[in-house]
Amino acid sequence: MSERIHLEVLTPERRIFSAQVAELQFPTKDRGYYGILPGHTPLVTAVGQGLITYTEDGQKHWLTVFGGFAQVGPDHVTILARASETVDMIDVERAEAARVRAQKLLKDAEGETDLDQAQVSLERSLIRLQAAGKPAGH
Repeated sequence: MSERIHLEVLTPERRIFSAQVAELQFPTKDRGYYGILPGHTPLVTAVGQGLITYTEDGQKHWLTVFGGFAQVGPDHVTILARASETVDMIDVERAEAARVRAQKLLKDAEGETDLDQAQVSLERSLIRLQAAGKPAGH
């Protein structure tokens, strides 16, 4: 059994990430986070919104992910994401501005649709800020 697992994250537009990692975690749509080590049982599952955490060369790293599907095998994980970013792709100022806008929209929401859209926007901005290591509001 290999000591590494190949992680590949793809969006419809491009490959976001590809590397050999020691371990990883990703959010599922309905079952919390899955932790994956080399030799994992094969599975396919829906991916939720959140952070993909992986360990490479003894250090933890993060990627954002916003829905999609994951295919897991004993030596690979392929995540086909609706959207995803590496930390260096995140514009922190833009994410913070989106957080402020979403919070204002939550206060001013006039219907369930407005409220749902504001909550999704707020969640996405907070995920981006968390990935970038920037606490919201700072």
